Amino acid sequence: MQLLLTDLEHLGQTALKDFGREAAQVNSCDQIELEKHAQRLEAKLEQLYAVAATMAQREDSIEGVAAIWAGMVSICDRMGKALSDLRRGQAGRLPSHDRILDIRNACEENRVLHHYPEISSASVLHEASSRS
Repeated sequence: MQLLLTDLEHLGQTALKDFGREAAQVNSCDQIELEKHAQRLEAKLEQLYAVAATMAQREDSIEGVAAIWAGMVSICDRMGKALSDLRRGQAGRLPSHDRILDIRNACEENRVLHHYPEISSASVLHEASSRS
């Protein structure tokens, strides 16, 4: 059975819904408990990344590969926003939030490499580092 881009999107939405339910039950000042839930979200994102990588390897077209990674960027963005919204008004970010953003950057790099195959990874890395 082959997974589709819509399946990947559904898995991301499910992970976000689960996180939202769990986080709603936690006191927003309880940093340790929030980080535990954020770590679970991060672990699910890592699993999705592995699924996306497998899907990309099996994809026949370069456009399809770019679409897979674009979908992952979107999932990462929504997860990052969920964590930002959770911490709104509080100083600092959860450590898992930074790692989710790292995964997002890896997905974006893969998207650009497959969307613009003539661009080298060195130029993508240079562009990403100049934004920081």
